[in-house]
Formats: sequence, C-alpha cells, structure tokens
Amino acid sequence: MKMEPNIVKVAAVQAAPAWIDLKAGVEKTIKLIDEAGAQGVQLIVFPETWLPGYPWQIWMGPPAFAIHYFGAYMQNSIVAGSDEEKAICNAARRNKIHVQMGVSERISGSLYIAQWHINAEGEVISRRKKLKPTHVERSVFGEGDGSDIIVNDTELGKIGGLCCWEHFQPLSKYAMFAQGEQIHCAAWPAFSLYDKLTHGFSAEVNTNVNQTYAMEGQVFVIQSCAVISQEIYDELVTSEQQQKFMEVGGGYSRIWGPDGATLGENLAPTEEGLVVAEIDLSRILLAKVAHDPAGHYSRADALALVHNKKPLKPVLTPSEAGQVMRDASENAEPETDAEIAAQ
Repeated sequence: MKMEPNIVKVAAVQAAPAWIDLKAGVEKTIKLIDEAGAQGVQLIVFPETWLPGYPWQIWMGPPAFAIHYFGAYMQNSIVAGSDEEKAICNAARRNKIHVQMGVSERISGSLYIAQWHINAEGEVISRRKKLKPTHVERSVFGEGDGSDIIVNDTELGKIGGLCCWEHFQPLSKYAMFAQGEQIHCAAWPAFSLYDKLTHGFSAEVNTNVNQTYAMEGQVFVIQSCAVISQEIYDELVTSEQQQKFMEVGGGYSRIWGPDGATLGENLAPTEEGLVVAEIDLSRILLAKVAHDPAGHYSRADALALVHNKKPLKPVLTPSEAGQVMRDASENAEPETDAEIAAQ
C-alpha cells in the first residue's frame, strides 16, 4: 500500500540584507514574500537578523570599530507591534504564506537575536530569542530562556526554529525533537566571515551541521543564509588585515530532507534568490521507523532532559515573586544532621 503524501511548498531566502536600513529591509522582505507567494510557497524562511542585517562589524576589529555602528543598528532594529511588522504581516496575509523572520528585536534598551513566526493570516504566533548569543554577539545582544525553545503546531505541520550556532547545542536540539518538530527553520548569517581563518566557521561545517540536524531529528530543515554584498564588504573592510576576515558572497541556503537528502536547486554563493522545494511530510514517518531519538530510540531510564519552559522576567508581581521563593525552597538541599544540631 502507498502512503498518502502530505506536501508543503517551502522556500529559503538567500540574499543580502538592506544593511542597517530597516525601511529598505522591510521593502525587500515584502518583495521576497510576494515572489514566494507567486510560486505557491506556503512557508518562507529568512536569515538570522535579516532585519536590519547581521552586525558583522563586531568581528572585524576592536570594540571601538564596532561602536561606530551601534546607535544606527539599534535604531534600525525592529520593534514588536511596529508599523514595519504590520507591513510584513499584511504581506503574509495577502500571499497566504507562513513567514519565519530573522530579526534583531529591540525591547526598550536591549537587542535580541530573534525569530518571529507569522502565520498565513498575518498573525504573529511566536517570537523566540536566541538562547545564548555566540562569542562577541554577547557584546550586542541579550539572552533568551527556556520558553524560547518553541515548536508551533500549524496547519502545515509542527514548525520550529533555531539561529546559527544554536545548531551545535545538543540539548537545545533534543528539546526541539521531543516536541515533535517536522519542519525546522534554520536562520544563519553569511558563511564567508572568518572562513579563511578557521575551518569551524566554514560553509562546509555549518551546512553539515544542518544536514545532521535533519538526520538526527528526522525533520525537514530549511536553511536560510544571507549574502555579503559588495556594498557591505566595502563598508566593513577598511584594512589589509580585515581582508582576511571577510569575503563577498557566503550564501549557502539549503533544504534538507529527513534522510539528509538535498532538495531544490541551490544557488551560487554570491547569487540572490529563493531555494524552493516541495517537501512531503509523510517521509518523516519512514525515517522515524529506523530511529526516533526522542521516542523508541531513546533510553529515558539512562538519560533524560529537563526543559524549563518558564519565561524569565526582570520584574515580578508579588504573587510571581512568592512562587519563585516557594520553588527555591522546594529545590533547596536538605539540611544535614550537623546543620540541624547547630540551630
């Protein structure tokens, strides 16, 4: 007997951002959504911090070099509920398409590497923050918490997302697999930063980790990767030393199947456009038969993961503060006999 197919058409964006220009970035975003919608795409995935572009300057020299950009970068980072967000939501609704947006999200005086999931009705159904910014990213961005490990149950399937080197975090990945993730949105900046200096930053390593993610979790992975344009390169590369840090291009958007197969037609690293494929979610069931690491292939008696989904808040109500104190008391180490005797 044949299995009934469950087809979803998806697209990974591979393009240069309108760097530190939110207005132009939103216009380019809407054009790409319209392009995908015209092709019947049901889910489009954008790179990490697509709006207003990844802050590559933090890797290009001493802190003083990057400070020059920080004011403009914060000013052009997107705010939840803003007119810019509404324009993107309208484009999603008009095209009846799910949008996974990679953004630098500004909340008061702080920035976060975030992914926003906008559904086909133009509603934001989740906003997640990168759990731990990588290396010098921590000089710009704050952290997420356990509530940011999210898988949304949608009419297209169970959709989740992670950013960049979160894909090297085994526990974060396992928490996603355990929620029954079927379609994974992997948001990345360009793979041409530090590529000459260390293999760990290379396109080969970073694409391989997403192919592995697909195999480990038996999920479809939509890997969206930005491009460093000549314009961005000319802005950032101002010395002979910096020429070793960055190259033009770095676009490696890919779509992987649950068996690790590459789907769709890939673009050249300097080319802008969409990588599009029709994915059949029924193939996940076949992959799960062989190994399901969060199910029949697990050993919960030997190894288990604790996932704290409570959001962290800097300001608590009295009742919330009381609950924190009660939780702390319940989790406290029991007193020893010597401590009891000393009281």
